[in-house]
Amino acid sequence: MSEPYDPLQTHSRARRRRARRMLTQLRADERETFLEDLGQIVSPNIGFFIFALLAGILIGIGFRFEQRALLVAGALLAHQMGPLMGLSLSAVSGSPRFFLRMLAGFTVAGLLLATAAGVAGGLAISSETSFLLAYGHTELNFIDFGLVMLGAGLLAYHLAREERLAPLPSAAVAYELFLPLGAAAIGLLRTEPELWQGAALTFALHLAWAIVVAVAVLAALGFRPLTGASRSLVAAMALMGLVAVLGVAGLGASVMAILPTPPPSPTATATPTATATITNTPTITPTATVTSTPTITPTPTVTPTATPQPAQVTDTGGTGAVVRVVPDPQGAHVGFVEEGGSILILAGPEQIEESTWWYIRFTTKLGETIEGWLLGDYISTATPSLSPTP
Repeated sequence: MSEPYDPLQTHSRARRRRARRMLTQLRADERETFLEDLGQIVSPNIGFFIFALLAGILIGIGFRFEQRALLVAGALLAHQMGPLMGLSLSAVSGSPRFFLRMLAGFTVAGLLLATAAGVAGGLAISSETSFLLAYGHTELNFIDFGLVMLGAGLLAYHLAREERLAPLPSAAVAYELFLPLGAAAIGLLRTEPELWQGAALTFALHLAWAIVVAVAVLAALGFRPLTGASRSLVAAMALMGLVAVLGVAGLGASVMAILPTPPPSPTATATPTATATITNTPTITPTATVTSTPTITPTPTVTPTATPQPAQVTDTGGTGAVVRVVPDPQGAHVGFVEEGGSILILAGPEQIEESTWWYIRFTTKLGETIEGWLLGDYISTATPSLSPTP
């Protein structure tokens, strides 16, 4: 009875070990020491900035040559997402000075990566380059969204429990943050608003939600403000949550709003030129010389818009295809159709040099109908016909 009573002795060994690891079980001086140790782990060093620069080069080259392996290599090279965890740690512990220091480090690394990616991927490139992989990061993808949330949660958990930055979750977060940032830099350098604005919105959304998830995990593990500034934690989480919710609500509309709509004049002039090329079909008349009347049948093909033919976008390697205002690789972008997306062929073909173009119509996820020219290599039917068989 003379021994002090320890309530933890009534629990199992695993529960006692877990309770002693909780931050709330530590004294104030021990908590300060523990947070200082974590601050040293997440603080960026010179290697972090060098790796960010090299990762930007790999990401830019990967977008330039449509090589996904280089994009993954760039994310793995810049996997040390310490400053991002530093932002979450400072928000949950109520340290404005540490928050500003982590924000400055992350901003400098982001600028280095964006500059390197923009120069390596978008400088001195002909306008015929489509950048399909880069355009894939201009719209919200729920798989990418879930990956960045899972990576941020696991990264915060390993930081609090094992006092280290787990490489795999950190690489997943870097992939979802730095690839949209590199795509935005390429679009800004090439003055393509639909590319850089959409990619920048995706980057901002992933960054906001990564911080929100990391803060929530740290708070669940027992992290609290040391100076009694509980309002700072609530305000930080509310602000980041509001930014993230607004980003989710306005991402699709903002991306589609910046896409230029096709002017009416190209549609009127495009259909006569398209029907003129269909007059090449009378070359099949040697087979139809047995009956003289069927030779007049090419005349109904002059009105291709009367019977639009459904088709699908394929053979893009899962990246989708870009729809343009005119049948020209240098034409402005009208929209983006995902792999397997349904389209309607309205007119064509239009032969430009060695490429065949078709005038199509498709509907976006927001219900907006867009028309434009699509390269025939990405259409599921190699030789679609626009007129019914007699």
